[in-house]
Amino acid sequence: MYDTTIPSTYLKIIENNYKDINKSGITNTSLSRYFNDCFSNILRTSNFFSMWVCPACFALGKPMYGWGNKPKNCPTCHMHVYQVATFQGRASYTGDMFMYASLYLLNESFKFKIKSTSQTTRLYDLEVSHDIVIEAKGSALSVLNPDGSSSKLGRAGMSRSDTKKKAFANAVEWRKRVPNGQFYIITNSLPNNLIAYHDNAVTGIYDITKKNQLDAFVSELRRVSNGS
Repeated sequence: MYDTTIPSTYLKIIENNYKDINKSGITNTSLSRYFNDCFSNILRTSNFFSMWVCPACFALGKPMYGWGNKPKNCPTCHMHVYQVATFQGRASYTGDMFMYASLYLLNESFKFKIKSTSQTTRLYDLEVSHDIVIEAKGSALSVLNPDGSSSKLGRAGMSRSDTKKKAFANAVEWRKRVPNGQFYIITNSLPNNLIAYHDNAVTGIYDITKKNQLDAFVSELRRVSNGS
């Protein structure tokens, strides 16, 4: 099913990686592979790799750089090297990929009719109905570089304090507008202190890369959608 709310660059990647879920079913392994491959593919397509450069060598007209995390010193001139700052650009692509991959998974596997709303509101990403909304907070755990090396990217999803703060702030603001609605957060990384979390603004938080949490989230969405 072609979903026009998903840009073609993302949709092509998602459809290709979803074939594994179609073949093997929904398991912890297939979910993890689905999201991780989607992240890897969009980062490779967008050229957001992990790399470092040596300014001293560049100044001498002898460019020196490498893939992955920076060494202590340049292997050529032994001067300081610096990591290329690609986090902000990378975060945008992986955040969008998590949202679109989640949208596709929920609609294809569970026959929801969820819509993407990220272009019309900054308070949430997906809409089941006007009073049932979803904030998607996911990001890559690592990136595969052109030389075959893999670089860890630090904390992902709701394990990042700034991501958690933003998601909670969005929930509070949305709740002012729809006091009796349901605001859910989905992620690919959920710290222990947020498991089964809910408060006056956040209805629930789920790591949908885990089958038991995905199943619980789907059951919850169906329950509230039916008004029970």
